[in-house]
Amino acid sequence: MRLENMTTAQVRRAIAIYVSIAWPGTGFPRPRVTERDFENIETLEGILGKFDSPREGECGSLKRYMLRLGNSRYPFMKFVVQEYLVDAEYFFSVDTHDDLDVQPDNPDYVAWCELKQHNQALKRSIEAAWAREGLPTNADLRLLAEGLAEVEKETEKKARLLLVDDEADVCRGLGALLRARGYEVELAYDGKQVLDRLERDPIPDLLLLDFSMPEFDGEQVLARVRANPRLKDLPVLLATASSIDLRRVPRASGVLRKPYAREVLFAMLSQLLERRRVRS
Repeated sequence: MRLENMTTAQVRRAIAIYVSIAWPGTGFPRPRVTERDFENIETLEGILGKFDSPREGECGSLKRYMLRLGNSRYPFMKFVVQEYLVDAEYFFSVDTHDDLDVQPDNPDYVAWCELKQHNQALKRSIEAAWAREGLPTNADLRLLAEGLAEVEKETEKKARLLLVDDEADVCRGLGALLRARGYEVELAYDGKQVLDRLERDPIPDLLLLDFSMPEFDGEQVLARVRANPRLKDLPVLLATASSIDLRRVPRASGVLRKPYAREVLFAMLSQLLERRRVRS
């Protein structure tokens, strides 16, 4: 949805739905922000002005507005209004913001994993409720991407990509765009799926890997890929919306900041695949 078509009522309704699901009941604790905080703001610009500002100056990044609404068990979950893949088209999503580096030897690891599952369940419930009310979600992004794929067809690239993202609609939409560019594309939706796939031939020519995933996150997948002699030359393009320390992923072939324009992704894929071709 373009910003000029988005209304203040839609954003307030999205916040109200989020809060009703993430903060059930009337007891404590209570959210720090609700839709009532936006009742007297008459313009969309005014409402988005209360969100965290989009990051500036990051190559490839589109605009991403974030409002920390939290949930009854975790204060950092966010409501996100962002462009993704397509310039000037905005979609609502929930960022669980729970990608802290908690290792298995941490005594709180089991509780942390359970909390992440709880956050993911809330995210699915909130986004499904938004979709039922006709608000712009990643399901709309998928439909838009599939429509664009019909008019962006190119010749075959003779390259196989393995695309991994736990946002199923984003993954499918991006897969359609990449197939239209001539790539052979396989999809996976979590770290375990991608590791299982990489045990089989043929090895993909490039792995486009999401950083934040259930089961195994991007950092864990990358570590296992690089520890496997069979996969040591596999280019891995890591995509993340988090401000991660790049020292955690020193053997990624490239890092792409979400949300990104599809043209930026296409250029990076072309560069990494050409580099692989020259080396082989």
